[in-house]
Amino acid sequence: MHKYGLDPLDFQILLLKTYRMKTKNFVQLIGYLGNDPEIHMTTTGKTMGRLRLATDFYRKQEDGKTHRKTTWHDVKAWNKLAESLPGQFIKGSHVLVEGVIEYRTFLDPSGHKRFVTEIKAISILNLDR
Repeated sequence: MHKYGLDPLDFQILLLKTYRMKTKNFVQLIGYLGNDPEIHMTTTGKTMGRLRLATDFYRKQEDGKTHRKTTWHDVKAWNKLAESLPGQFIKGSHVLVEGVIEYRTFLDPSGHKRFVTEIKAISILNLDR
């Protein structure tokens, strides 16, 4: 159930109809937390939460053995969603994250341009409970 009382799919359909979207930036990830949530306050007073989420992809190799590849995702949550993280999630929690993909760049201290891909969470659900 979405925070507005709708199923996630119904919420997406509502957005499509309301804003007449022709493109969509939306992601759903199911995985396990690699560490406890980190909560920070920004200089403007907003609450930000960071999560590391691991997802697995399984593929059969030519010899018949199954190979697992783990991908790590950086997830950010803001304000009320971020404030709810410490009480609900710990390292190893099985979670569903819905959000949008965001890209940004920055210069590191040595002057090299760095590229970051993050998920800005819209909702986070604990699948352990």
